[in-house]
Amino acid sequence: MLRSFEISAPGKIILHGEHSVVYNKPAIAGPIGLRTYFNFQETSNDFITFSYERLQLTTKLSIKNANLLLTELDCHEAIPPIDFLQKFRSSTEFILNFIEVDNQRKLNDKEQMAVGATLYIFNRVLRNEKIQNIKTSFDIKIDSDMSIGAGVGSSASYGVCLAATFFAFSKLIHGEFSRDFLFTDDDLAKISQWAFDSEVIMHEKPSGIDNTICTYGQLIKFSRGQTPEPIKTNATIDILLVDTGVSRSTSQVVRKVVEFRDKHLKLLDAIFDAMGYLVDDVVTVLEGSSDKYQELAPLVSVNNNLLRSLNVSHPQ
Repeated sequence: MLRSFEISAPGKIILHGEHSVVYNKPAIAGPIGLRTYFNFQETSNDFITFSYERLQLTTKLSIKNANLLLTELDCHEAIPPIDFLQKFRSSTEFILNFIEVDNQRKLNDKEQMAVGATLYIFNRVLRNEKIQNIKTSFDIKIDSDMSIGAGVGSSASYGVCLAATFFAFSKLIHGEFSRDFLFTDDDLAKISQWAFDSEVIMHEKPSGIDNTICTYGQLIKFSRGQTPEPIKTNATIDILLVDTGVSRSTSQVVRKVVEFRDKHLKLLDAIFDAMGYLVDDVVTVLEGSSDKYQELAPLVSVNNNLLRSLNVSHPQ
């Protein structure tokens, strides 16, 4: 019997502390009601097929090439994600030569990153789970409710689904997978770390907040390198998100802030300090009496102006 399962993960929104979180300041973030979906289906052919619905792209990895990928490259111990990224920027052939692209068309930069991250996490997860040879072919259909490049965590949600799907596949190979299979806390920690590795490939210097939210799905106060702190609100808060339809590259925006900070270190660090203080004030309001929630409005305005001072807000 051919087995199947579905993995999904939410997107995220950083309410306060965007950009400053990269510099070890706290941030507030939580999941949104939009998700990425991976549908896994075993097949009886000799190919692993990835169908990227939003990109209108299909790639195939033969079982022979999958095993070559697992034996010739060691993305678990020998190639950390930042080294993979640097190598990938120099030449994509070392990894993309393993696959076949539908209609043999040339991949654009966004598609190359998606496929490169897929193959890297495939290798990293399976080698971590002591798998260097597979016999099972399968199809993975990848779809998402989210716009790409909209700042709602589409890449982190994708990374979580990648990691969780390949980890579940490893359990299937080891005979440890069943229809009622649930990830343990230790499993989720692995998945979050692998999703972070995927984010390194996508964005180079992620903070870790996106993969954390997309793995665990809680409203949290997050500081880099520290255990996330759940925020306990005393009432439901409805937050309206508007997709402007203006796409941007997270890695380019982050790099822009890095360059700005290199020129004006004390100025930018003062702005980041202010963003950290604002996060602390917002948490105090959120965890206090709900009749004080109107105090959030001016803090939201201050946050937007701080982002504007970093020159990362849209001119319109």
